[in-house]
Amino acid sequence: MKIALVAAVADNGVIGTDGEMPWHYPEDLRHFKRTTMGHPVVMGRTTYESIERRLDGPLPGRTNVVLSRRESLELPDGAIHAADLDEAFEAAEAALEEGQETVYVIGGATVYEATIDRADELVVTEIPESPVGDTHFPEIGSEWVERDREVVGDLSFVTYRR
Repeated sequence: MKIALVAAVADNGVIGTDGEMPWHYPEDLRHFKRTTMGHPVVMGRTTYESIERRLDGPLPGRTNVVLSRRESLELPDGAIHAADLDEAFEAAEAALEEGQETVYVIGGATVYEATIDRADELVVTEIPESPVGDTHFPEIGSEWVERDREVVGDLSFVTYRR
């Protein structure tokens, strides 16, 4: 199993404010969908609730694994509750389809912090803004090497590997 973190990160490291992304770039949303479609995604409860508000349910076409310490978390079909990271990655690995190897971690900040040391790859959309925000992506250390960069309009889609 390969673990990849996927995030849209502003120039100042911001990834969110008040549980939402403080920008809207349709091309980034399309990139996220292309990247994660058909793969299990692991996220924290707050990230899941943000997605559920917008989509009225979990991300379609992906097994949604939701990390939460809450013992009773009611989730619809297509979403699985996990109490800790080990349980989350076990559930995600079990959801991988034949020929797949990648599980995507999609946020939020606490989950990124907890998983960046386990990750094999970072898939980062560089957002050309510096908004005020209350949620930041962890620092990308020198152990990460840029392997691919695709520029689309104002956005850069960057892949890092160890």
